[in-house]
Amino acid sequence: MALLAAPFALCAAPVVRPPEPSPVVLITLDTTRADHLGAWGWTHARTPHLDALARRGTRFVRCDTAAPVTLPSHATILTGLFPPRHGVRDNGTFALAERFETVAERLAARGWDTAAVISAVVLARRHGLGQGFRLYDDDLGGGYAAGTEVSERQAEQTTDAALAAAGRLKPPYFLWVHYYDPHDEYRPPTRFAGDPSAQAGPHRLYDGEIAYMDEQIGRLLAGLPRDARVVVVGDHGEMLGEHGEETHGVLLNRASRRVPLLLAGPGIPAKVEQCLVRTADVAPTLLALAGAPVPAGLDGASLLGGKVCGRTSYSESFLPFFAYKWYPLRSLSTDRFLYLHAPQSSIYQLPSDPGETADLAAQQPGAVRLWEKRLRALLQAAGETLDAPMRTESALSEEQRRQLSSLGYLAGGSGGAVRRDLPDPRRRMDLANALHAASALVQQNKCPDALPALQDVVRRDPHNVPAIRLTGFCLEQAGRLESALAAYRQASRENELAAEPLASAGACLIKLGRRAEAEIELRRALTLDPTLGPAAAQLGRLLRERGLKTEALRVLDAALAAGTHEEQVYEERGNALAELGRLDDALRDFREAARRNPLDPLPLEKAAQISYQLGKPRDAALLYERLLQIQPNRLDAWKAAGALYLETDDNENAVRCFRRALTLEFDPAEREKLAALVKELGG
Repeated sequence: MALLAAPFALCAAPVVRPPEPSPVVLITLDTTRADHLGAWGWTHARTPHLDALARRGTRFVRCDTAAPVTLPSHATILTGLFPPRHGVRDNGTFALAERFETVAERLAARGWDTAAVISAVVLARRHGLGQGFRLYDDDLGGGYAAGTEVSERQAEQTTDAALAAAGRLKPPYFLWVHYYDPHDEYRPPTRFAGDPSAQAGPHRLYDGEIAYMDEQIGRLLAGLPRDARVVVVGDHGEMLGEHGEETHGVLLNRASRRVPLLLAGPGIPAKVEQCLVRTADVAPTLLALAGAPVPAGLDGASLLGGKVCGRTSYSESFLPFFAYKWYPLRSLSTDRFLYLHAPQSSIYQLPSDPGETADLAAQQPGAVRLWEKRLRALLQAAGETLDAPMRTESALSEEQRRQLSSLGYLAGGSGGAVRRDLPDPRRRMDLANALHAASALVQQNKCPDALPALQDVVRRDPHNVPAIRLTGFCLEQAGRLESALAAYRQASRENELAAEPLASAGACLIKLGRRAEAEIELRRALTLDPTLGPAAAQLGRLLRERGLKTEALRVLDAALAAGTHEEQVYEERGNALAELGRLDDALRDFREAARRNPLDPLPLEKAAQISYQLGKPRDAALLYERLLQIQPNRLDAWKAAGALYLETDDNENAVRCFRRALTLEFDPAEREKLAALVKELGG
């Protein structure tokens, strides 16, 4: 009996599995100053969810970003390396090289599922941060602001996408959610912009964006597992006029350098940590939270269970160098001192001068030399020197180089030597602010007002790439096509790896009727950035109109495969597919174009026409109805919808459409025909 019972007992015993590790969630807050959250004492803050997270977890009072620019800062957050190590120095033309491992890659190698939901085009997958993520949702669902590379997803849609992504992940999982809302322009929902409690604040709209983001973070946290371990960190701050800078990207002072950092979840103590930490510490901390080993050689160190104090932060601002040909700023900081390396370097004693206004460099030349020596040593360890030529060649693959060479375009990169005689950005804030104000006018479709200011910036600062490009845009809007083309080509010479000036030149050449030249410029632009939707659509149309429909389709497919989400690409691919006789596929693309831009009637009209060709008159009629919601005075569309309803024996809707057409028809003969038809149908 005992022998018989033993196997039964073994079979009946429950299988005990070790518990799955808790989810690890990284939330990055774009353009968010630490001192504008309630937990940091901002009296005008409306951030209850972040404040509650701070109370139940660890709040790091002082955390420095590695760069006041979104892409390089996030590259540091995800790798634990400072920019001289990972090589991403600015937005746009840089991409994280595959040889660098992200947190997602390290966790995926250990069996973790991974997903990212990002909210700005500057973090699109082509910039390399998608490495290791099984799901990388960079579909922002919108277009670009006029004349700029600005496309974002608002917090509510970001949270919807993040919760959907979390639902598709298998434990254990790592989820990164990026919120962009506090970035300029500040346009919070009315319920936050108009809250009376915000009226007394000096930065009501900026604070309103943070409040809106906080609301949605609360919704995100409520939808995640209760045992999730959460890290919240800002990528950089916002100057808000301090030290003369309106937004961010140029200066390295506290307002743009200091960001919030919170840890919360099981096993994380509720405390406030006063010592200085860095965004480079986030990656090793995430690995530690996941129970993964922290590799040697990172610039950051875990913030869990060990010594936090005594760290030195490194920050840099290379946007002035690559965009304007100004001197790049670098800094080293401790709990007590900030060393700012510039043509004339500065030192600030932070405990007595938290606003960083009393430069002690003239009084302490020996200290300046000592700090510069430390900076040189840090850069040398990263394989760089203070005055080494700075370029972005790593942004190009060998295949891209081959393609550019075949197009007669030998891109040499941008940058050049970092010379002490380059302008000090701190002395050029008037130009930076003038450019910012002019850019805002362009985004508001006020090019006539912006153009004189832009031309003045270019006159005073002739290597300023954004000012040159925006000048070209406004000249093009004014119909001055040759002058616009010259400006685009000048911008391209200043930064040979920037795709946008080439794409703009191509569009300008199309308007000038120089289609062969346009095709070359568009191909060059797409080689540099295959996700440029408008350029892909324009090149596809040029090829299709030359009868090269299959080649046009290859161009459009390549743009979609690279990660573009532009409605123009779907519409143009629908055109090519329709001409190739692939009507079902064409209908799918026209519907997708209409979904992505519900206010554009053209893809709806094309979808209606294809539906009719496919023998679906009812579907075609309903598509015309959607079109007429956008263009209610389209006589031809009312007639077409009426005819389609008539074909499906839906006389009631046919009469309704023909009656509406009667109100729009001015031709007496046509009015008589319509009236007779309505009467015949019993209307």
